[in-house]
Amino acid sequence: MQSDKAVLMTRIILFTGKGGVGKTTIAAATALKSAELGNRTLVISTDPAHSLSDSFGVRLDPFPTKIAKNLEGMEVNVEYELEKHWSTIKEYLSLFFRSQGIEDVVAEELAIFPGFDELASLLHLLKFYKSGEYDAIVLDCAPTGETLRLLSVPEVAKWYMNRFFGIERKVLKIIKPIAEPLMDLPLPSDEVLDKIQELYTRMSELKNILESRDTSVRIVMNPEKMVIRESERAFTYLNLFGYRVDCVVVNKIFPEVAGDYFSEWLKIQREYLMEIREKFPIPVMKVEFKSTEVTGELLRDIAEEIYGSENPLKIFHEGKPMVIKKEDDKFVLKIKTPFVEKQNLKLFKRGEELVIVAGQWKRIIFLPQSLAIREPSSAKFNEGELKIIFR
Repeated sequence: MQSDKAVLMTRIILFTGKGGVGKTTIAAATALKSAELGNRTLVISTDPAHSLSDSFGVRLDPFPTKIAKNLEGMEVNVEYELEKHWSTIKEYLSLFFRSQGIEDVVAEELAIFPGFDELASLLHLLKFYKSGEYDAIVLDCAPTGETLRLLSVPEVAKWYMNRFFGIERKVLKIIKPIAEPLMDLPLPSDEVLDKIQELYTRMSELKNILESRDTSVRIVMNPEKMVIRESERAFTYLNLFGYRVDCVVVNKIFPEVAGDYFSEWLKIQREYLMEIREKFPIPVMKVEFKSTEVTGELLRDIAEEIYGSENPLKIFHEGKPMVIKKEDDKFVLKIKTPFVEKQNLKLFKRGEELVIVAGQWKRIIFLPQSLAIREPSSAKFNEGELKIIFR
């Protein structure tokens, strides 16, 4: 893989942003340029409203489909994934709903649990990362809120496995022969439990991959007030969840030759571009608004506008969002939390866990032993960084 950085394993880039900002176009252009530089590249759409096929002008299947030399793409289909890989769980859920008097057709629909398309996308990411088939995997993610939930799945899975699954399984083995005939309720078989355990175990593996140096999130936005605010929130929570954002891409900027009709828009966009540069402490890429739909060959022009002579797989900004180190006789945990007001931050320690609440979001951090045996003595918030001191 060509890069001016150290040799990496499979490079993973996730594109997210508010709906309608053009992240599918940016993701497709990035994947195309990566492939043309000689990198074996796979681009995956995790958005249920797929438009990746339209961008390339090629029908994409729910498995890798050839688009061009060194480039393959796929659009995840939840029905296909359940039937092919998780039929055991689906059959149990259908049986469970039917036992509660729900009609067969409705039971089949309910067995497709919400968010499984996003979950399936991450499982594909794990599979292809471990296979070594590709130099780069580009994910065209769902709009911002869904992406944040998607990325938090591995952490939630790990927490659930550590806390409950082993105990629940042991109890279920004891009570199942007695309880099932009395409850008129089908309890999961060992095969179903094995599949659930496999699912959670694989999700836990993903946590290390998503937080590694090989993985970057790129936020796509437009120079508009509401979009910038949502991008700020996304940047905050991605940092809080431990993911690395290496750049933002500002799309649909009106060119200076737009004419008098757009003069006010040009003025507004100039102000917002200045605001974006001041607020985001990472590289800002820019793409002008185009006079026609960007599909097919035009993706190459978009890629050149964003990256120029740079390799799109380059890590444009280094740095971990969370650092633990020792200062004098105290341990210090530093977490980047930009755009969060001091009064909205709350934290408390619960055994080996540190719980951080920022607005409606919550992060549970499993502390290393060196911090788990200590209590936080103070916390400081300065210039977008939360510094917690453990005595």
